[in-house]
Amino acid sequence: LMGLPREAAIYEAVSKVVPKVKAVNLSVGGCGWLHAIISIEKQSEGDGKSALIAAFAAHPSLKHAVIVDSDINVFDLSEVEWALALRFQASEDLLVISNVRGSTLDPSADQSQGLTSKMGIDATRPLKVPRENFERAGIPLTVKAAEIIKRLKGNRE
Repeated sequence: LMGLPREAAIYEAVSKVVPKVKAVNLSVGGCGWLHAIISIEKQSEGDGKSALIAAFAAHPSLKHAVIVDSDINVFDLSEVEWALALRFQASEDLLVISNVRGSTLDPSADQSQGLTSKMGIDATRPLKVPRENFERAGIPLTVKAAEIIKRLKGNRE
C-alpha cells in the first residue's frame, strides 16, 4: 500500500516534463516500491529519458524504471516485455545512475552508506521510424491453440 502515493507522485513529476502520461505501475515484482513502469505519449525524442529522470527524482527509493509508449498496458507484464524486446536498444536507451541514495528495503544496496545504482530503460519507439514498424503482429490462433493458452494462463493466475 505504501506504493500508491508514490505512483501519484511519479505521475505528477513525469507530467511536468512530458505532456501526456497515461499510467504508472509500481509493480508487484518490484515489491510495489522499487520498480516502476510508466506509459507516456512521446512527443519528442528526449521524452523517455526526461520521464526517467523525473521518476527517479519523485521517488528516491525507486531502483528500476521502464518508460513505454501509451499503447502498452503497464499492468500487463507480457506487453511490457514485448516493448523491451522490440523497442529498446541498450546502447541508446539505457540510463544507469551509480552511487545514489536508494531504498533501505533493498538488500543489494550498500547498506552502510545507503547507496545503490539505478537503471532506467526507455522502451519507447523512435519517432523517426514509421509507427507501423512497431505494431504487434496479429497471429491468428486455432481454436485448439487458444484453449491451450487459456488453460496455461489459468494455471498461473
